[in-house]
Order: sequence, then structure tokens, then C-alpha cells
Amino acid sequence: MGVKRYEKRIPVDAIQFEGMDPNHINEVIAFVNFPVMMDFTGGINLRIIKSQLDVLVVPIGDYIVKDATGKQLIHMKQAAFEAEYTLVSG
Repeated sequence: MGVKRYEKRIPVDAIQFEGMDPNHINEVIAFVNFPVMMDFTGGINLRIIKSQLDVLVVPIGDYIVKDATGKQLIHMKQAAFEAEYTLVSG
């Protein structure tokens, strides 16, 4: 039978944090459905406040990803996201 190569395909929705443009921030807010804040400690970061103890910190250029169910938000570094996912529609 031999060794074969397989590919895992999991559709996700994602948005790349591109900076402080008000229109972009509004897109992010609509996507995450949580309050957000800007954090200027060590650069420009977006803080997604899921709860008092659960805050997602996303630097410019990185991605905010909803899992396949659309319920779980995660932060992925740009290189890791682009290595794992291919754009299918946008």
C-alpha cells in the first residue's frame, strides 16, 4: 500500500488585524462580537475582551480565527496562519 500524503481541510473564518483604521476596527468588532481595546504596550495590539480573565491579544499583522463551529476565537501568528490555511473566498 505504501505511504501517502494527506491534507487536513478545516474551513474557518478569519480576519487579519491591520491596524487602527476606524472602518477596520468596526469590521473586527462585528466579527468577534466582543468588546475590544487598543493596547500600545510594546507596539500596537488589539485586546479582545472575552471575559475578565480571558483576553485575546493580537498584534498588527496577526489573525483572529473562529473555529469551524464559529464559537471559539483564537489568535494565530501571520506565518502560522498562512502556512495552515488557503483563501477560498473573500
